[in-house]
Amino acid sequence: MVSRDLGFKIPGIIAFCLFVICYFFYKEYQKKQPEIIHQNILNKSFSGVVDSTFTVHMNHGLTTIIFKNKKSISGLQQHYYYMIKKNDSIVKRKGEDSINIYRNGEVKTYKY
Repeated sequence: MVSRDLGFKIPGIIAFCLFVICYFFYKEYQKKQPEIIHQNILNKSFSGVVDSTFTVHMNHGLTTIIFKNKKSISGLQQHYYYMIKKNDSIVKRKGEDSINIYRNGEVKTYKY
């Protein structure tokens, strides 16, 4: 009679099955992620006069805007740091996917 050592084979099979299951769940999550991000953008709203802006490079270069009323909005992409200046008025309405920047009587609209 031959004895088989299944000590390493069973945990390996279980680990492989878990890996395959996790892969398919992750794949489905990645398909849904752009829609979730778009819904988050549509549900956000803010407005105010810009007091200052700064970028946190340790946080993937995300931009934070501080308004004159001391409220802030963070998590904006880095290119907004270069577009937005002090004393600009910014409006992002709920349900829209664009930001309006008012400066010196001009209105510029950017896709959020």
